[in-house]
Amino acid sequence: MEINNQELQARDSVEKHLSLADAPLEWHCISSKNNPTCQNNCFTRNILSLFGKKHTLQIIRLLLDDKQLRFNEILNQIGGSPKTITERLRDLEKRKLIIREVFNEIPMRVQYSLTDAGKDLEGIFEHISLWAKKWMDF
Repeated sequence: MEINNQELQARDSVEKHLSLADAPLEWHCISSKNNPTCQNNCFTRNILSLFGKKHTLQIIRLLLDDKQLRFNEILNQIGGSPKTITERLRDLEKRKLIIREVFNEIPMRVQYSLTDAGKDLEGIFEHISLWAKKWMDF
């Protein structure tokens, strides 16, 4: 099976950003055999809860591509209800994954962009793409 240059670059980026092979899994429920302490205070469960909310990953993906977007641009590209998009943007801002920048103009302008923590999620999208290419038929 021939691997193209783009795939090699994506793999290198994934390894660079994630370095999961060297990271201890002490924080993960699997390594702790799902004991009751981990069930009540599971880091992985909390992260998956955030990322599992409707449109969360779509918003991050858009901002990885476009760098800065206004609310209506996000809404138009994703669809969904304005209320849900607003809630997701607030969640991501609260978790310090995005920055909400308000410009003192008339009319007022607000733009959203990723923090360094949000930008660091690019490796996860690359890893998911590699996994999907290997295992999924799209």
